[in-house]
Amino acid sequence: MRYRWEIKTTDTWYSGTDASVFLSLAGLDASMREVQISDPDAINDWERGDVNHGSIETQDLGELQTGTLRHDQSGPAAGWSVDWVKITNEEDGREWTATVGTFDSGGRFPLLRFSRTNDGQFEEIKKQRAQRATYAADKEAAEKIAAKRQAQEQAQQRAASAADADLDSDLAKQQRELDRELKKAEAEAKLAEQRAKLDQMRGGGPTPSGGSGSSTMTFRTYELFGVLNGGKVPLSQVVLCDANTGRCSVVPGGRVMVAEAPSEGFGLAGVPGRWSAIYSGRSPTEFGLDADKGVLASDGSRGWVVTAAFLSQVFGAGWRAAVYS
Repeated sequence: MRYRWEIKTTDTWYSGTDASVFLSLAGLDASMREVQISDPDAINDWERGDVNHGSIETQDLGELQTGTLRHDQSGPAAGWSVDWVKITNEEDGREWTATVGTFDSGGRFPLLRFSRTNDGQFEEIKKQRAQRATYAADKEAAEKIAAKRQAQEQAQQRAASAADADLDSDLAKQQRELDRELKKAEAEAKLAEQRAKLDQMRGGGPTPSGGSGSSTMTFRTYELFGVLNGGKVPLSQVVLCDANTGRCSVVPGGRVMVAEAPSEGFGLAGVPGRWSAIYSGRSPTEFGLDADKGVLASDGSRGWVVTAAFLSQVFGAGWRAAVYS
């Protein structure tokens, strides 16, 4: 902080001095240790009636209160009489004045007691500083809120990305499992078809009872039907298949039953049963079934073949034991 000092020597005989002059200041916020002062613009300062001036660099003293003024009594005619001492804060224009009005005593003057004689721009600067401080505080608070919001958004984005990754991983896992199950079902159906062809080659092909041909192999038709809510229903009401994936599953609360006699199910089962009436001239081996065993189901009005692939999804790999036993 820069302070301007002014000292008025009284306009009386022998009031000036040739000695070295020293000044100290004390305010509410800080104190300045004693320094030697001189007028940079004067050839011979501290003369009768002169107002000498200069500047001091020190810390911010706050509201000026007191000070000391002295000289070292050097040189001829060392005695000095001072009217007043004035200090001005060059930043905000505040001015303080201490009245002296006497000669020194042994080179020292009474304690300088300052009172403010000009407010300068202090109040306006104080107001501007308060506004700047408020603006800075508001800006800092806004930046903290923005940073917090950004951190929350980034955390949400990371969580969403992690959730998407988990979902993708789960879907990929389900797809792999479905691919394995479909591959297994296709392999089982192919094996069943090959086994049926082998049986046909060994036995000359199936010939349902009452049909033509020399084989004595007994042909049997099995029927799949459903039970739902305690009542008998067509198979299509208890087993649903996804048109996109081909995957079939039993509805909750439903059961798949196997009929071997016409009195069970919807009258398709029996020896030889209704196979020849619905699929005349066609072998069950075309559908992955055994040559002498046809498997049908009803939608309530007509019958249709149940393939080995379908049976694998409903009963698993051991579907033959579940259906033919």
